[in-house]
Amino acid sequence: MLIMDIAAAWAASGDVSVQWKSIGKDADAFDTLMERAAFLDVPRRDLVSVVANAQDGLNARDIKQARARARYWKGWVLSQSTPDSAMKLVKEALELCDSAKYPYDNARFSILKADILRFKGNYADAYFTYRREIYHLHDKHDYIWEARSLVGIGAIMQDLGDYPEALRNYNEASLTFEKAGSLVCVTKNMINQANAYYLLGDKEKSMGFLNNLENNKHVSNDSLYIANVLVSRFQVSGYQDREAAQKAYNIGRVLNNEKLSVITMMSMGALLLSDGEPAKALRFFNPVLALTHGISDMTNRKLVLESIRLCYRQLGLTDSARKYEQEVYLLNDSLFRHESIENLRKAEHLATIHQYEVRIEQDQKANRLRFILILSVCGFLLIILILSICLLMASKRRAESELKLKEANNERLLLQNQQYSMEIDAKTKELASNTVLLAQKNAKLKELGEQITNMEQKGEIAETEGERLSDKIKSELRADDDWRYFKLRFDKVHPCFFMSLKETYPALSKTELRLCAYIRVGMSAKEIAQILSVRPETVNTSRYRIRKKMSLGVSDSLESVFENF
Repeated sequence: MLIMDIAAAWAASGDVSVQWKSIGKDADAFDTLMERAAFLDVPRRDLVSVVANAQDGLNARDIKQARARARYWKGWVLSQSTPDSAMKLVKEALELCDSAKYPYDNARFSILKADILRFKGNYADAYFTYRREIYHLHDKHDYIWEARSLVGIGAIMQDLGDYPEALRNYNEASLTFEKAGSLVCVTKNMINQANAYYLLGDKEKSMGFLNNLENNKHVSNDSLYIANVLVSRFQVSGYQDREAAQKAYNIGRVLNNEKLSVITMMSMGALLLSDGEPAKALRFFNPVLALTHGISDMTNRKLVLESIRLCYRQLGLTDSARKYEQEVYLLNDSLFRHESIENLRKAEHLATIHQYEVRIEQDQKANRLRFILILSVCGFLLIILILSICLLMASKRRAESELKLKEANNERLLLQNQQYSMEIDAKTKELASNTVLLAQKNAKLKELGEQITNMEQKGEIAETEGERLSDKIKSELRADDDWRYFKLRFDKVHPCFFMSLKETYPALSKTELRLCAYIRVGMSAKEIAQILSVRPETVNTSRYRIRKKMSLGVSDSLESVFENF
């Protein structure tokens, strides 16, 4: 009956073809049957009797290879229930296999070995095997098993906590399934993509994959898959999707799968507990507790113990709640040690995988380099000629670039100098203008002082008030303050003027240096006289003395000389 069911389901799917190399009619028929069962995800426990009755090498042209395949299929059936026995069988299959004559067989045997290694937690070796065989399967155009290998790698990276890499492999697997034209596999892979998005924190995308997936026509006959979809939907919904939990529980009861029963019964218990019905919730949690003990599921056992404790607390049974609380503490200690060791082991596997990928990348680079070197030797003369021309052109372009760069730098420096000169001239003019205005202000203050004195003499203003105003005007007219104001701003514009001028012409006095500064900012003799409160003729006389001390010729002007300081 089972064989007829597989044949009917296969005919309905119409997705892939069998790629095993023919070794005899009976052996080929057995391989085709098992390949269809593998593709359709037929529960492996249903195939135990099929592989048990298979006769090694019956009427096969290559008896040794027929025996290898028979061991492979037996190992495949047992791989999930008794992985140690399955590993022994697949190793025997690999030893019997003539890899040169049957490379596809060797690749498929190795993929099963990788599956078992992954189930046993030997992630690094499983990863290496998947990666190695993916290339062989790709060359054989077996995109179905190439994609399934990518799913296996995705599962490894998910278990190791590298969720972005897991999602990348799941997405690549979907593209490869599409390339093979298998809509069934594309659909079934959606739960992997959904779980990866959920672990990455993107619940919206995760739910987008899961919604209505259980109603998809391509998976309508796969009850176990549908149950897992519903469980994932319940988790992604934040344990709020009651319909998903109830449907998953109903399927779990029919399938009689222990792991599925644990998850679905826990979901139902969680719903009842959140509804405030702890007594009903205990009807689900208590059987789950026994199941977790039977399958050594410590993580779910801890969750169940905590849920039972909450149930008894809500029921007011403090002693019972305390009892389960103590069990949680004891299990926590055991789990902590186990998880610490497991996390350390996973970290080591992940580091080994990353080192492997780096080494593969380095080898690929080395291979590319060797290929380039071989081509270089073959085309040595041509390359020399091309290189010579390129070097000549590059040298010419470099010279042109350097010339353009130099011209651009010179132009930039010229513009900077012009801008700097303009800024200096502007600041110098501003300083001269402010100084003249200050002198004019002082002249007005002197005139005002004289008026106050006259008014005081004429009695038009009180003597004390006149003295107060006169003192205030005199304080504003202090020449030292005006000079300090000028010198402070002059030094900011021409910081080295006085020092350079004094070093070059040490005979110049402080008063003459002050006059030189006024000349440097472009002030006329009249303006300088107004600042110094002297006659213009006196300023001209001072200019003459400065020229003598500087030994200037008749054609040299003080203004042009001072521009260089």
